[in-house]
Amino acid sequence: MATPVPYLLDTNVVLFATRENSAVSAAIDRQFGLRDSFFRPAISEVTVAELLAFAESWGDKRRNLLKGIIDELLMIPIPQPEIHTQWAKLYSYAKANGLPIQHDHNDIWIASTAKVAGLRLLSTDGKAYLPLRGTDWLEVEVIDAKTGELVP
Repeated sequence: MATPVPYLLDTNVVLFATRENSAVSAAIDRQFGLRDSFFRPAISEVTVAELLAFAESWGDKRRNLLKGIIDELLMIPIPQPEIHTQWAKLYSYAKANGLPIQHDHNDIWIASTAKVAGLRLLSTDGKAYLPLRGTDWLEVEVIDAKTGELVP
């Protein structure tokens, strides 16, 4: 039996879970066993804000589903000095190396939160996070947003 991995979920992964009958969300659950994990999946405080912004245009049913999902996850606050320091270092690294993540400050907050918390990030945002795979900056699993399958 494989050792369970503690994950920090990117905003897009949680969004799939709010979609009724989402095949992508089902594929994520099947592959990563997040609902049955010994570790409670986590999200960054930034993800909560992003999700609430998206939910502004949703109906009550989906907003209530989102509230229930957020309540089940471990929310990691970002006002920790270590996360701020990690954000500054990652942003500077990304900018100096022309990485796409430099253009989305929320992605940098999320990556920094995962790094400082010692969690593996689970995301469908390959453009932002694949260039960091295999580096000391971030442990990340990227999922295909169309199929929910792991990107090799």
